[in-house]
Amino acid sequence: MRVFIFGQPRIEDGQVVHDITEIKSRKARQLLLYFIIFHERRIPTELLCETFWPGLEERYARACLQTAVSSIRRFFGRDILTYSDGTYCFDKDNKAIVDAEEFERLIKSAKSCQDEKDKVQILIQAVELYKDDVLPEYCYQDWVVQAREHYKDLLISALLELISFNERCEHFTEVIDLSKRVLEQDSFNESACCSYMKALTKLGQEAEALCFYESFSRRMERELEIFPSQQLKDLRDQLLTHRKRMTWIVTIETNQVSEAMQILKSVLRGDDEVRILSGQKIGLFAENVDRDVAESIRKRVEEALDRGSVQVKTSLRLAR
Repeated sequence: MRVFIFGQPRIEDGQVVHDITEIKSRKARQLLLYFIIFHERRIPTELLCETFWPGLEERYARACLQTAVSSIRRFFGRDILTYSDGTYCFDKDNKAIVDAEEFERLIKSAKSCQDEKDKVQILIQAVELYKDDVLPEYCYQDWVVQAREHYKDLLISALLELISFNERCEHFTEVIDLSKRVLEQDSFNESACCSYMKALTKLGQEAEALCFYESFSRRMERELEIFPSQQLKDLRDQLLTHRKRMTWIVTIETNQVSEAMQILKSVLRGDDEVRILSGQKIGLFAENVDRDVAESIRKRVEEALDRGSVQVKTSLRLAR
C-alpha cells in the first residue's frame, strides 16, 4: 500500500486507488489522515478524544471516536487500525509506504552519505517526492500545520544543499531554479535570495538581479518591517559597482569582413575597440557599460551593417 499526503491525499493498494472522500464522515477522514501522519505510533484514546472532540464529555467523545474508527475500518478493513492497552495504531506491521516518511528517510540517508555525488543524487530523489505541501486543503488543524512545517523545513534544507553543490559546479541555471523553489516555500529566505542574485549575475543578468533585490527589500520592509541583511546589501553594492566596470563583446560574424570594418568605424564610440577575432568574426569591445547599453550598441551595429547591405549575425557576451 502506498499513501500520499504531499498534496491531495491518495491511497493506492495495488491497482486499487482509494478515494478517502468516500468516507462520509468528515471527522473520520480527518482521523484517518491523523493516523497516517503519525504512522506506526501508538496514540492514546484520551489524546484522540481531546484532539478531535475537545470539550465533549469523555463518554460521548469515546463514542464518537468508536464511530469514526468503525468508518475507517469499513473502508480499509479491520486490520488497518489496531487497538491495544488504550491506544490505537495505524498499520502496525508497517506495510504502508507513506511518501512523506520516504522523503524524510532519504533526507536522513543523504546526511550520512560520505560521497558527495551520491549524496546529491539522494537529495534530488527526495525533493522530487515533495510534490506539494502536506495536506494543503487542511489549513487550520494544528497537527497538520506542525507536520507541514516539519517537512517544509526538511525540503528547504535539502534545496539549500543542492544550491551549494550547483554553485560549486558553476551550474547557475540550476541554482536559479532551486533558489526559486526555496523562495516559493520561504519568500524571505536570504540565503536563497543571495544565491539567486549571484547566479543571475554569473549569467550576465545583473539588471534582473538588482531588480529582484529592490523587490525583495521592499516586501521585507513592508511585510516584516525589517531590512535585508548586510550581506545582501553588500552584494547589491558590488553589483552596482561591477555594472560600471564591465566590458561587453559584440561578436559580428560575416563573410564581408572588410566592408563591415569600414561601416563599424561610423558607429563606434570613443572608448570602443574593434578587433578581427578570426577569418569571419569581428569583436567590438564596449567598456564600462551595463547590459542594457551593450545591447543597444549591438542593435545599432546590426542596423548600420544592414543598411550597408552587409549580411551579419551578431551576439553579445561579457568579456572574461
